[in-house]
Amino acid sequence: MASLPPIGSLYISDWNGIAWSQPGGVGTKVFPTLGDGPFTAYPVPGQFYSPSSQALWILPCGHGIDFPMAFRDYDNVNQSSVCVLCCSICTYILKYIEPYENIDNVLQFPILIP
Repeated sequence: MASLPPIGSLYISDWNGIAWSQPGGVGTKVFPTLGDGPFTAYPVPGQFYSPSSQALWILPCGHGIDFPMAFRDYDNVNQSSVCVLCCSICTYILKYIEPYENIDNVLQFPILIP
């Protein structure tokens, strides 16, 4: 029986038709990334803009998101449904919530972010 991928790895390596990769291994930055540096001339010279500065959370994968992506899967080891909480850009696995139905428990998980 296969278990779920480890936290910090990619859940779907070709999400949205993009070949995501983690050259440094599990728990490291995911490529391709958003721009790492600021655009110093956006939209006119003298203005400062950074894609990641506009996000609510900056994740370990290097992407900035406003909301996580929740996938439903099955954990063969524990024999239960599981919520796979991922980066909505690259599907970097942030955490598992078992059983899946617990994601509706706002007292236990008020915000679904690690």
